Amino acid sequence: MNSNRGQYNESPMYNMKNKRQEKKRPAPQPANEDQGWARMPPEGEAQGMKRHVFLSVVLSFALPILFLVSLIIPSNELRWAFLIVTVLSVFTMWLLGAFVRSARNTLTVIYAALAVVIGLALFMNQQSPESLRAIATRNPPSAVQQDEQTLLNAMPTETPAPTTDPESLKPEAQRRLEEFFTAWSRNQIQEILKYCSPAWVNSTQAPTNVLFQALSGNLPLAWSVENDNGSDANANRVITVRATFQDGGETADYRMNVRMVKTNDVWYVDPNSLDLVPVNEAAEQRASVQSSMVINTTIAPEVTKDPSEPTIVVYYNKEGKGKYYHTDKHCPAVASQWWPLTEFSFDLINSREFKNLLPCQKCGAPPRPGV
Repeated sequence: MNSNRGQYNESPMYNMKNKRQEKKRPAPQPANEDQGWARMPPEGEAQGMKRHVFLSVVLSFALPILFLVSLIIPSNELRWAFLIVTVLSVFTMWLLGAFVRSARNTLTVIYAALAVVIGLALFMNQQSPESLRAIATRNPPSAVQQDEQTLLNAMPTETPAPTTDPESLKPEAQRRLEEFFTAWSRNQIQEILKYCSPAWVNSTQAPTNVLFQALSGNLPLAWSVENDNGSDANANRVITVRATFQDGGETADYRMNVRMVKTNDVWYVDPNSLDLVPVNEAAEQRASVQSSMVINTTIAPEVTKDPSEPTIVVYYNKEGKGKYYHTDKHCPAVASQWWPLTEFSFDLINSREFKNLLPCQKCGAPPRPGV
């Protein structure tokens, strides 16, 4: 049996038993910083945290609080302090290798974004009006700028002339006449009656019906004052008006020498003077050309005329040897058998033929000039 022991030890079964008893050793792992920190025992991790406790407090609490305060309070000093502390803390974290690499990367990205926000807040604060005023206060203008400003202040400035309403420059009589024509164009008989002479209204039976029959058939479309013979100092004045009327579907221009009468310092229209005279453009143009030719070929004597003297057409009773001149060729003061009265120019009122005539009070004839 002793001779066979050596043979038994060398048998395959024996070697397999010894192999099962051998312990398997793990293969060595490559060095990895993150895995090393991950496998750090609790005692080593606690010691690492203790070594960087101040940096942890700054990055976890102090900087976020300083960031919020910097956004709420618009102070450039606080914002610059946040940026400086952030840069120093992140630089120290990487220099000391604090925390694991993934934590350092995350903190770096977060504080880079916060730094960009604070940088934008700094830029916007520098462009605000308060900052610009503060800069201007700290940097007063130089002597040259002050001299330029003094010269600019000393230069005369053009003051715009006050604008004047053209309507306010018109005489009161013309404004009243235009208001009369406005009411006439709208066929407002009761409104027209307000601008008629009180003497005419009182001497006329049913003046509203008379106005309706006389004026409603012809409504003015447009009108303008061509001449005003008189002034506010007179009690009577004649205003020449050119108006456009609708005549049988066509428009036609007429001229009227409207007599204005002042009663209680108010100007009124005499309806008896609203005679429509057609405007002949061709005849007026020929007369204008002939007049200019006469003026150019002859020297006419200078004639002075009082501008306050009205130039109108008046009427008198030539057949009955009347003693009055009238503004109405159908004046009710004259018997109807003498109608229509004979007209003549008021410029001839002081001539030898008409010097004894008196103004008619019934139709409100204008007084003789110079009386």
